[in-house]
Amino acid sequence: MELPASLARIVPGELAANPPLLSLLVVNIVTIVLAVIGNWDLASVLFIYWAQSIIIGIFAVVAILSADPNLIGADMGRAQAEAGGSPVIGRPFIIFYQLFLSGFFCIHYGLFHWAYYNFIVDSGLFGPVNLNDASIWISCGLFFANHLYSFLYHRGGEVRGTTFVTKAFFEPYSRIVPMHLTIIFGSIIVLTLGFFNLPGTLVVLVLFLILKTRMDIVQQLNKHHERLHPDEPLLPELVQQLGLVRMVPFAQIEPVQV
Repeated sequence: MELPASLARIVPGELAANPPLLSLLVVNIVTIVLAVIGNWDLASVLFIYWAQSIIIGIFAVVAILSADPNLIGADMGRAQAEAGGSPVIGRPFIIFYQLFLSGFFCIHYGLFHWAYYNFIVDSGLFGPVNLNDASIWISCGLFFANHLYSFLYHRGGEVRGTTFVTKAFFEPYSRIVPMHLTIIFGSIIVLTLGFFNLPGTLVVLVLFLILKTRMDIVQQLNKHHERLHPDEPLLPELVQQLGLVRMVPFAQIEPVQV
């Protein structure tokens, strides 16, 4: 189902052909409704965003650990053979590689989110987060179910070698930059509105949730496109619309001649 041109600017690509995208869109809409009905403050919304990032990180670790050791060994052996080394990679080294990479990711990614948790929840700058609010945990549970469904849906068509592991490691970090910017500019908006005693926090929340939903949709479209076209990792129209830079796998980078 092709969307009308006006909606395609917000939700580009084939919508009906991507069930995980449809479910993600529904979950984001439900979160927006819960935020409006529950009169959430900015801290509660940021907590949901933080929790979703943690969920994405969990599935990134699962993806790294569940990658195919035979494909990883073949990719590494091919790279070593091209460099003049042995093409044989031992199974213990491959397992160590997966464990080390996932462990490093847990520590590094976890430290970022530990700092964000302290800033969002403990600082009180964006208001209190009522962790006893059932609707917050309902939203978190829906996001977990969606990412689990997306993980299982895309798993069958993925080539789980070194390129897959590299993408699984780096892709979750794309959520750190938006969260960082949201905390900076969100704090400016909150402080400015508070200084002038002006209402409008709800408008800011809905706007943030809409922008967050668009980012989620773009990431899901990219993942769906990579599943169907592994040699073309990013939708060209999304590159043009969003100004994104396509990541080139390390194996395709030519050495610099000195």
